[in-house]
Amino acid sequence: MPRRNLIPSHHTGRVWRAGLIALVIATTSIFAAVPGQATGSVGKLECTEHVLHVRIADPGPADYSLWGQLCSRRGTSPKTVQVLVPGGTYNHVYWDLPYRNGSYSYVRAATAAGYATFNFDRIGTGKSEHPPFDTLYLAGEATALHDVISALRSGAVGGHKFKQVIVAGHSYGGFVVVTEAARYRDVDGVISVGSLHGMTDVVRDGIGIVNHDANLDPKFAGLGYDGYLTTVPGVRGRLYHDPRTSNAAIVALDEQFKDLHSANLLPESFAYLFPPTPADAISRQLTAPVLALIGGADFGFCGAGGLDCTSAETVREQEAPYWPSRGTTFAVIPATGHSLHESTTEPITAAVMLAWSYTTARP
Repeated sequence: MPRRNLIPSHHTGRVWRAGLIALVIATTSIFAAVPGQATGSVGKLECTEHVLHVRIADPGPADYSLWGQLCSRRGTSPKTVQVLVPGGTYNHVYWDLPYRNGSYSYVRAATAAGYATFNFDRIGTGKSEHPPFDTLYLAGEATALHDVISALRSGAVGGHKFKQVIVAGHSYGGFVVVTEAARYRDVDGVISVGSLHGMTDVVRDGIGIVNHDANLDPKFAGLGYDGYLTTVPGVRGRLYHDPRTSNAAIVALDEQFKDLHSANLLPESFAYLFPPTPADAISRQLTAPVLALIGGADFGFCGAGGLDCTSAETVREQEAPYWPSRGTTFAVIPATGHSLHESTTEPITAAVMLAWSYTTARP
């Protein structure tokens, strides 16, 4: 993985610097044991595109087309695949950002560590089919993901049967992977990125302002996406990024590749974020090991009305009741916004995820 300056020169906060340095040291010592990353001995990245037919209801017909990309390194034969699920108003580009030759690409980092990845567009986004908005629900998205996992295990994708599956979901994608893993119990590990419980006051009060009808947006106007929403032009930099660990080029790419989400998903998101009691949270039903990862400056989760994201311990104190009492690991990436893989701290996020993955299901 390319090395970059992870501490911006314009920021001199001692607490933030100390926290990040400690995290770098802790993760690097573990990550050095992951093949490929430590030695640099990795083959060329090879990817193939696939269209799967999935369900969005269980029971229901598998008649919705889902696009995805299976990647691995030449000369490897991974037994474990990481299935990457983007969040709301994102698509597969989130996990494979076209910036500086892939230096902000989790796909490249994970495959360099020996894993295969299946990076896809959720139904209703990107190259996947866009059904009527009122047919898309969280349970249906979990069913579609279950069909993807079943196809990867059976060898229906690329002719390779994967023995182990780790699912990683960002933001709303975290809701999807947790729901799928809790209901179907068919994965070996769950990574929830930027997806905990609760919400800051400022986002709760303004969520209806930063989203608007996709038909009103210059990018999607005239395409007939009735009932779909997207972010208002120009808000993603403030919503999803922290100025200490981002730059204008990344924010511009985020805006360029922004996507859609069904209007149905907002009330469903609130139901996930605010269960009646912690014991009612679907995340409590997980049986596979879990990594819950958050940016310390996540505008949606960290701050007044939300969580204290000072450290992994402060997050654990607040979040532990919502997750299994055993097998859950919490991590915080300091001074990082909601879109962790579009931050200059992305190598640290990748290191944390892969170090945890290597102890959960080796490549």
